[in-house]
Amino acid sequence: MTVREGFPHWLGRNRWFLLALAVLIPGAFVVSLIPRYFPYLETQPVAVNVPLGEVVRYSGADVQLTDLEVLDGTEWNAPAGADVVVATFSIDVVDPPEVANCTITVVAPIDGVEREWDEASYVSDYEVPDYFATYCDFTEVGRYHLQVTFVVPHGEVPDPTIVVSSWAALPQVLRLS
Repeated sequence: MTVREGFPHWLGRNRWFLLALAVLIPGAFVVSLIPRYFPYLETQPVAVNVPLGEVVRYSGADVQLTDLEVLDGTEWNAPAGADVVVATFSIDVVDPPEVANCTITVVAPIDGVEREWDEASYVSDYEVPDYFATYCDFTEVGRYHLQVTFVVPHGEVPDPTIVVSSWAALPQVLRLS
């Protein structure tokens, strides 16, 4: 075998074929993902940031976060190493949607990662007063006041954000703080 017949010579003879492969294989991969990627993007939450006290129309209701506080868990007999987040809302359902499922979570960054906690009833001595509703509902026209509690790690959630989502309004979600 001479030097001209070695590997560099083979690369030179096949350069156009190899270049075509270098372009076509990644291109085919991208084209095959497009039908799945855009529908995926459409299902991702689109957050609307709303400051404490501001009223926003969401899923046929005027939603207002009226109070948000973090209570020391040791004073409220929460589980060891936990605090209690209390979120108070004023909700005025104006135009109920057909699907009125509503969920509320609290989120906060911990060590650079946003963590999420669901509502937690009856896990501490904090009791929601009777004049508050305890679950989110957009099914009936009318105004009501809502208070929900969450159990979060002690001292790690000084500035929580409340996320409200409704099936009727997805992918849009509210981020209240």
